[in-house]
Amino acid sequence: MNRILLVDDDLHFRRSLIIHMEMEGYHITGAESPSQALSILNKCKTENILPDVVITDIKMPEMDGRDLAKEIKKKYPGLSIIMISAFDVPENTLEFPFLKKPFKIHKFLDIVKEINQ
Repeated sequence: MNRILLVDDDLHFRRSLIIHMEMEGYHITGAESPSQALSILNKCKTENILPDVVITDIKMPEMDGRDLAKEIKKKYPGLSIIMISAFDVPENTLEFPFLKKPFKIHKFLDIVKEINQ
C-alpha cells in the first residue's frame, strides 16, 4: 500500500501532508475538491492504478466529505477511506476512521497502515 488520494480544500494543509507522506515513501495525489477527486479516481480506474486509500476532509464547500465517501464507496467499494476535519465530529456518525486536525503525523501513519493490513 503506497498510493493515497488526499481531498482537502485547504491548500497549505494539502501541501504539508503531501510532503510528509512522500518523505515516508507514499505516492500521494492531492485534490482540492470532491469533483476533482472523483475525476482523478475515474482516470485512475481507466489506467488500472486506483489509490489504496482516500483521505478526505469532511467540511468542504462543494460537497460534504461524508457524501463524497458514499459516492466513492458506490463506485469503488474496495477503497479504504479516512475522514479528517478541524471541527469536532461525533465519531459515532462516521463509518470510517476519523482524525481531528491538526494531528500528529505518526498517528495518521498508524491509521493508514492499520486499515490496509
